Amino acid sequence: MDTNIDQWTLIVASNDETVLNGTLLASPIIDSRCQLIVKTGFPSASKAYNAGLLEARNEVIVFAHQDVYLPSSWMSDLARSLSVLQARDPYWGVLGVFGIARDAGRAAKGFCYSTGLNRVLGQPFSGPDPASSLDELLLVIRRSSGLSFDSQLPGFHLYGTDLCLESESRNMSNYVIPAFCIHNSNGLKYYPLSYWEAYVCLQRKWWSRLPVKTCCATLTKSGVPMLAQIATDIRKRLFSRPKVGVRSNNVGLLYEKLCLTESCLKQEAGFSSHARHLHSERQTVESV
Repeated sequence: MDTNIDQWTLIVASNDETVLNGTLLASPIIDSRCQLIVKTGFPSASKAYNAGLLEARNEVIVFAHQDVYLPSSWMSDLARSLSVLQARDPYWGVLGVFGIARDAGRAAKGFCYSTGLNRVLGQPFSGPDPASSLDELLLVIRRSSGLSFDSQLPGFHLYGTDLCLESESRNMSNYVIPAFCIHNSNGLKYYPLSYWEAYVCLQRKWWSRLPVKTCCATLTKSGVPMLAQIATDIRKRLFSRPKVGVRSNNVGLLYEKLCLTESCLKQEAGFSSHARHLHSERQTVESV
């Protein structure tokens, strides 16, 4: 199977040109090898991405948030994972940079930085590692897989989990890959109503497959995690003012600071080029 990434497609759903230009389109890996498809004005991520899929020309297709920054190491990290999968599982379904491991512990897995959470998420790993669900900040599929997004799924949440479940239903496996990036987002104080609308939609659609753990909540038949989180959010609104991180207006500088200040990374064979680059210098960057 040809997963040559000399040519690749990047699809993004955008509602803020300033954020798009200042973060994703500021990524150094976006050059003449990349077919860039920007979709605007769509009511859901699924519909925007499906529209982009119709225009995609390449086998490797990346879907990224408009506020994701892909450093110069990212493409070589992706290529390394694709090479491993070419030998191990050439008919893989969905790849992502952060998700839930497909093992007994169902722990979060990945390595990225979130400005909204103001910290590094995960740690370097050798990967690719099997995943049961993947975060939507970045997803990768093969065009030949035939996968697409459910146009009935509302809004801009949980479509990564839905795509992973669809992939599994077609006997394909999903993986979280070691490919460091920055999610240059504004933090959320509370889960928005649109998240729970997507939650209920997936709860009904994948009833026989529940429970399914995601990076934000666990989909269950009872809906107890949803009710517990809503109760927590109500208490926050009434009794506290949660502090969250904010988007950096110079994500390139943020990346440079991370490279200089991230410490405690253990250098082991198989780590991504970014992990090796940051070896011996890890600590959380609190603000830029």
